[in-house]
Amino acid sequence: MHKTRKRKITVDVNEGKNAEEQSKFVAQLQATLNVIPAYAWYAAPSGGLTFVNRRTADYLGLPNDHPLRFGIDIGAQWDAHIPLLHPDEREESRKAWSTCLRMGEAAEFSQRVRNAQGDYRWFLSRVEPLRATDGTLLQWVGVNVDIEELKRAEQAVRESEYKLRQIIDTVPGLLWSAGPDGEPTHVSQRLLDYSGMRLEDFKHGGWKAFVHPADFPETAKAFYHAIQTGASYQAVHRLRGAADGKYRWHHARSEPLRDREGRIVQWYGFSVDVDEAKKAEDRLRRSEAHLAEAQRLSHTGASTYNASTILYWSEETYRIFGFDPLDGLPSREAVWQRIHSDDRNRVRAEVENAQNGKGGFSSEFRIVLPDGTTKYIESIRKPVFSTNGELVEVVATQIDVTERKRAGEALRESEGKFRDYAETASDWFWEIGPDYKFTQLTENAFGAPAAHRLGTAWWDHAYDLETEPEKWRLVWATLDSRKPFRDFVYRGLSGNGSPMYVRVSGKPMFDANGEFRGYRGTGTDVTAIMHAQEALRESERSARSAIDGIAGLLAVLAPNGELETANRQLFEYFGRSLEWLKNWGTSDVVHPEDLPHVLELVKRGIASGIPFNFELRLRRFDGEYRWFENRHVPVRDDSGRIARWYLLLTDIEDRTQALARLEQMQSDFAHMNRVSMMGELAASLSHEITQPIASARNNARAAQNFLDMQPPDLGEVRDALSCVVGDTDRAGDMIVRIREQIKKAPPRKEQFDLNAAIKEVIVLGRSAIINNGVSVQTQLSEGLVPIHGDRVQLQQVVLNLLLNAIEAMGSREAGARELLISTEQDSAGVLVTVRDSGPGIDPSHLERVFDAFYTTKSSGMGMGLSICRSIIDAHGGRLWAEANEPRGAIFQLTLPSAEAKSSVARPFTRLERRMKTSL
Repeated sequence: MHKTRKRKITVDVNEGKNAEEQSKFVAQLQATLNVIPAYAWYAAPSGGLTFVNRRTADYLGLPNDHPLRFGIDIGAQWDAHIPLLHPDEREESRKAWSTCLRMGEAAEFSQRVRNAQGDYRWFLSRVEPLRATDGTLLQWVGVNVDIEELKRAEQAVRESEYKLRQIIDTVPGLLWSAGPDGEPTHVSQRLLDYSGMRLEDFKHGGWKAFVHPADFPETAKAFYHAIQTGASYQAVHRLRGAADGKYRWHHARSEPLRDREGRIVQWYGFSVDVDEAKKAEDRLRRSEAHLAEAQRLSHTGASTYNASTILYWSEETYRIFGFDPLDGLPSREAVWQRIHSDDRNRVRAEVENAQNGKGGFSSEFRIVLPDGTTKYIESIRKPVFSTNGELVEVVATQIDVTERKRAGEALRESEGKFRDYAETASDWFWEIGPDYKFTQLTENAFGAPAAHRLGTAWWDHAYDLETEPEKWRLVWATLDSRKPFRDFVYRGLSGNGSPMYVRVSGKPMFDANGEFRGYRGTGTDVTAIMHAQEALRESERSARSAIDGIAGLLAVLAPNGELETANRQLFEYFGRSLEWLKNWGTSDVVHPEDLPHVLELVKRGIASGIPFNFELRLRRFDGEYRWFENRHVPVRDDSGRIARWYLLLTDIEDRTQALARLEQMQSDFAHMNRVSMMGELAASLSHEITQPIASARNNARAAQNFLDMQPPDLGEVRDALSCVVGDTDRAGDMIVRIREQIKKAPPRKEQFDLNAAIKEVIVLGRSAIINNGVSVQTQLSEGLVPIHGDRVQLQQVVLNLLLNAIEAMGSREAGARELLISTEQDSAGVLVTVRDSGPGIDPSHLERVFDAFYTTKSSGMGMGLSICRSIIDAHGGRLWAEANEPRGAIFQLTLPSAEAKSSVARPFTRLERRMKTSL
């Protein structure tokens, strides 16, 4: 072992000094080294020894005239001293000395050196380089300090620590120590082995992995409290064993070690395995809890007392006698006072007799609680005597048998009631022996005295043994297998000799040894029930024949709407079983487009409990869907509750097709009506078209003239051409509106501005208005909500009403011809009013004018207003006529707004157009 130090000794010995001065310096150095109380030496710069002081020479046993005593260089090698060292340190010292020479720096060695007697002692060697002022290495000067005693002391300490460690490791527990701040300083080997961790692990939070997670927070809290306060620490927690990974309970305790000033210098801790004791303690607690629970459930208390004092009462005993455990054990006199006054003397006498006889005894008595409650107690007592015969104590149990007493009384009362019921009930009770013959019968059995049937079997009086042998074979097999049976019905002979139906149920009887003793059961005369069931079956057969004869598909539904049965025609139409049809909501019975709406209607209808109907498409067995009218009608019982639903499905496919054709005809009529109106307006419309065309022609000529000017007036040309474009756009718009009214196209519903549509209609009829001298005014409400419908059809309605009003006013010779068209918002949507000052309509004909083929005009067909009403109805609105005051007629129509319609986002389906319900 050595250390290198950067330190040097310099002397004023330079090359210029003479030999005499150098010799004087060496002599002084040798003299100094010889008198110091240490082993000193010096060596040449190469490392070879050149001088050892007197103490060193004597230790090594050098002769008195040895040259090294006098500083005479004998040419020793740099490692010539190595053989004087202990073999264990030679190699290390050789390397250290070589490094020192190479580096030229001071060093320190610990090594053992052999003395003259051949013994080795420990020395601490320090060597320093001696240099001239110019840095030249002159010599190596060394001092060896004897540290043998220090080494021995260190060895003794190590041995002491080893022995202490052995003692610690043999202690049957887990030991550890920590600094004043709680930082672990040592743990026993047993603790390391048990935890599978190292000391370093404990220094870096290993305790958290070692202690059970549920116990660690409380353990850490208690430990750090001890560190902060200096108080002793102890805890019971679970520690994890590395061998099996299981936690075991340990009791841990730690005490502080203090110095003379009372400061904590170390904490020492010790943990003992208490797992078995802890588990035994837990088992004891559970056992006590189970015992207490068993006593509570069985209403059994335990107690111990001597001649004068109660020594122990269980918790259940307190509850039975009505004492509070918090008040402590009651006196014996207080307990005696709880015993019923009529039983008290008897119980005292029984206790004294038992103690005198030195034997156990039991007694039954009543106690009365402070609230007046009476309990029945059964007490069993066992006295314990000493060897000399003196009473030591009495061990007793107290059982609360109040419920048992009351149950016994209730049983006796029940038996009496049962006996009364048995004697008065229409059912009878029977018992048969192992041979299946009656051994007991109540008096009302079979409508005859019981004695007439005792000793016989059922089948001795049965009429259906030969007609229904399978039924009897099964019941005999049940009896032979000793199994219970229920509701076996057979036809037998009554007491008066008439046939009767009997229903019997029974269960086997076995004795305590499990031996079969026969059957016990009940019998009932069910003749009336059987006749009623036969009548019901006949009624059902008649009902089946009746519903099969109905010209339609008929089904019977449960109160919740589930299919129960159906007539023959329904099964033939679908070609499916009843079970398959019950799942109509998830199969292809109903057309996929109709199914969601049908499910909702049926759900609402069943919930309402009133009749309802709608139309839907149903799939026939060949895959074709046909339209049916679906009618649900509830049938209620006497209490008003729905007993069943009747469902009638009527095939309306042909009617539906006819209605579709009628709708097409109505559409065609509407188109013809529009074409007819356009024909009536042809002359005036031609003027409306030619007028902008003529204007465009004049503007075009003006543009030519402006171009011919020198120079051309291009500004005027541009203005004239702009007028041409405007005139042609007006003519084009007019032609587009005429085309929309004339062309034949399917209805197309969209959202549009009704006021703008009415203005377009007025433009179409402007020539007719002017030619007939009619003054047209409009009162169109601003901010009118949009309408969702067919723009062309609704314009057709307004145009029809406009032309009718113009024609009616044109037939008047005198009087103002005024026409007012107005719109306004109402709660239902939009109201349109067409008010004229014509001759008006006969009040008795205000509704007839909307009938097909009814007309008041000599050349009319009577279809215009009928078609208009059909269009308004299809849009969910209403069209009607009223008299105008003082003259003329008023036609009004309502249309729902786009926001009020639920089908804005999608077109109407056929089912929606045809759906009808009375909900």
